[in-house]
Amino acid sequence: MTSRLPTLLALFAPAFLPAALAAQSVWLSPAPPPAIRIVRETAHFGTAAAHIANERAWVAALRSKKVPVSYVGTIAASGAPTFWFFGGAETFAGLEQIDQAYQENRGLLKQLDTVMVRETKFVTEAQTILAAYRADMSYRPMFIAPETRHFWITTFSVHPGREEAFTAVMKAYVAAYGAAKVTIPWVTYQMVAGGSNPTFYLIVPMPSYGTIDADLANMAAVGSKFPSPAKLAEQFAGATDRVDTEVLTINPQISYVPEGFANQDKAFWNAK
Repeated sequence: MTSRLPTLLALFAPAFLPAALAAQSVWLSPAPPPAIRIVRETAHFGTAAAHIANERAWVAALRSKKVPVSYVGTIAASGAPTFWFFGGAETFAGLEQIDQAYQENRGLLKQLDTVMVRETKFVTEAQTILAAYRADMSYRPMFIAPETRHFWITTFSVHPGREEAFTAVMKAYVAAYGAAKVTIPWVTYQMVAGGSNPTFYLIVPMPSYGTIDADLANMAAVGSKFPSPAKLAEQFAGATDRVDTEVLTINPQISYVPEGFANQDKAFWNAK
């Protein structure tokens, strides 16, 4: 879909941008970026290999222009066949500046337009999401590290007008995880545009599926720290309309990360 072009470029901050602007989108660090943009593509079933090859061509085009920032590409390991691309910045204003500036690099646009023509063979639809970091609803917050291999992501669709109740539930979980001395980190983002509001994303960075086993093993300890589990469950049920959970697997071939980041785990991030 050609509409994906400015959206993804807004993640990347092309090389012609001022250094200060480009720096706003250099977000790959354990600290959660304040603003993120997610591009979610729904793919035709059975086209994964060809789709990945086309995404690699996109990465190659960016690398040829020495684009100084980064994004992470993931493929759903559960649920529908989807590709999720994550990029971040210090502010949404920084993302807007990139949106306005990318059109100046005609050479890059020409390369990417060729890739986009092929992309329509693999993608049935695309969704772009802007989301803001919620520190008050995050625990031992970390977004990504070189050893991260998956994101365990839960999407909460909240009833309008029930955001305060949902926030209280999430804060109770933060407190309970802390009291139980759980070491698994997670971050929460609140959608600001791109879908039905209010929507929240809880993202757990995982080095392996072992994180899922560890979290399930911790549930009894966490539950014991709630003052009133039944009341909390009732509050959660009243606040949420729908909950979707997926595991996304990072694919280094469709990710564009800085050399300094990749060199911390060359065997994975520089895999051909």
